[in-house]
Amino acid sequence: MPNYSTQITPPRVPLTDERTGAVSREWYRWFYNLYTVTGGGLGITPVINGGTGLATIPTNGQLLIGNGTGYTLNTLGAGQNILVTNGAGTILVSLTGQVPVVNGGTGASTPAGARANLSAAVLGANDDITSMSALTGGISTPTFIQMNTTPVTVSGIGKINWNATDQTLDIGMEYGVVQQVGLETYARVANFTGVTIPNGAVVGFTGAIPDSALSVAPYLANGATNTLYVVGVMTHDLPDTGQKGYCTVWGFVRDVDTSAFTLGDILYASPTVAGGLTNVKPTAPNNVVPIAAVLQVGATDGVIFVRPTIEQQIYYGEFTKTNSQSPAVANTAYELLFTNTEIANGVSIGGTTSQIIVAQAGLYNIAASVQITSTNSSQKSIWVWLRLNGTTDLPNSARIATITLNNGYLVVSLNEVASLDAGDFIEVMYAANNTNVSIATVAATAFAPAAPAVILAVTQTEQ
Repeated sequence: MPNYSTQITPPRVPLTDERTGAVSREWYRWFYNLYTVTGGGLGITPVINGGTGLATIPTNGQLLIGNGTGYTLNTLGAGQNILVTNGAGTILVSLTGQVPVVNGGTGASTPAGARANLSAAVLGANDDITSMSALTGGISTPTFIQMNTTPVTVSGIGKINWNATDQTLDIGMEYGVVQQVGLETYARVANFTGVTIPNGAVVGFTGAIPDSALSVAPYLANGATNTLYVVGVMTHDLPDTGQKGYCTVWGFVRDVDTSAFTLGDILYASPTVAGGLTNVKPTAPNNVVPIAAVLQVGATDGVIFVRPTIEQQIYYGEFTKTNSQSPAVANTAYELLFTNTEIANGVSIGGTTSQIIVAQAGLYNIAASVQITSTNSSQKSIWVWLRLNGTTDLPNSARIATITLNNGYLVVSLNEVASLDAGDFIEVMYAANNTNVSIATVAATAFAPAAPAVILAVTQTEQ
């Protein structure tokens, strides 16, 4: 193996061989090795022997760089904003000038200049950012956010993207709901009915839960529930057990069955199917709630536009007395007793058959028609008036009629307006100065219906 030491120890034998007079074998090898180490007489130590293979003396800052077979001498060169100073046995690398924004710098020598340049970069050179993820802080005081108006992304929970068809933003929500900003308004609702409330169902308010959601159920417009309880139309299937979702109170509801309707039909809350829609306007005593219009007809892809027209419900009742009633004592007040409810909603015959009770406060019109007869032709007078809650006669409500007919009929009419509280009741009172008079009913004939002894209509005119 070659000896790479720069000090080759000479052999400890005579230079010449005593027997031959020639250079001894040991000294021969020593001279040969010395020849090899020194480059075969060239004065250059080869790389393979631990030398540089070069005859050149390096200048200040030069470095030996391997090239695969040997070494070359190179000097470090300066790059953009990089300064290299080559000295005797030293090399200094330092920054110089301002690093441009495009190279990751600020392009400025002062903090104020750096902030200005970086702001310009946001609006200029770096406005082609295509994605941002894993942000944990807020985005503060942007001038505006420019959405891509031809998006290819699919809406999902928490995503906001531009809707080119409706020319607005889409917000992805639960249940696959996509809200078109400014074109739809939702109410946050919860379902405690025990069954799923389907998409497209008309729902009404049934209560509230602590975390600010309305409890709803399919609404039946049969007059049993006040019109004011209508909320809107479900925009997705909402499972039971209190799960919360979205009810459209204004805007589009899609993917509903509108195959039974015609384009442009006005739809009402159904009085026969809870949560249903009908294009036939209901009539009293059912609720009349115009709630939507048909925009697209289809069994599975129908579209309606929800815009509930909710008016305060007006209560009413018509009651009749179909038997006769006579005063037992002259000049004594008696209550008229009703036998029939012809039609009513929120007004009813109460604890006694004379009491007509209102369930809701409001201003009511009270109209009564009392049919009188007598059994002789002598003059008789009868008084008819209204009494409130069994104790208070309505001021100036009395009407007086005088009858001289023998088995003839006379009708006394009165019409009053009264402000009533919920639970108040009205009675129709009468008195006569002769007991030969009666409040009489007449049976139907072949040419006319029956004529009740009393007809009373109580109609709410204002809430």
